[in-house]
Amino acid sequence: MIKETFNIAPVPASRARITRYSAYFPKRYSDFRDNFTKLLEDYDTELLEGKLYAKLDFYVEIPKSWSKKKSKEMDGRYCLNNADLDNYCKAALDCLEGKYYENDRQVCMIRARKFYSTNTRIEFELTPIKEDL
Repeated sequence: MIKETFNIAPVPASRARITRYSAYFPKRYSDFRDNFTKLLEDYDTELLEGKLYAKLDFYVEIPKSWSKKKSKEMDGRYCLNNADLDNYCKAALDCLEGKYYENDRQVCMIRARKFYSTNTRIEFELTPIKEDL
């Protein structure tokens, strides 16, 4: 079992933007992928094989427009922002590919949650699945 905490603000995956000449991702998502990849360089890991179970907890930044009272009240509570949870998962799993597992197709089960937090981070746990259901 692998258990890690990545001190990076989670960003949901975005669709590629298509132009006449090329395809690109929005800057916020591209920057997240680049920063996460650099962060992962410091981690010494081995690739896991077989089927995997991933647990992901996303601690999302509290909006700056909120009052101090509301921010304090919502810190640690479930996040209800406009971003879909599956897009947070896709962004994180795509970045972790090649570092913890060969391909994200190996992930057969996911448990994911998102919370508001003053300490943005991604908590990640990966467990090999021993037997079929």
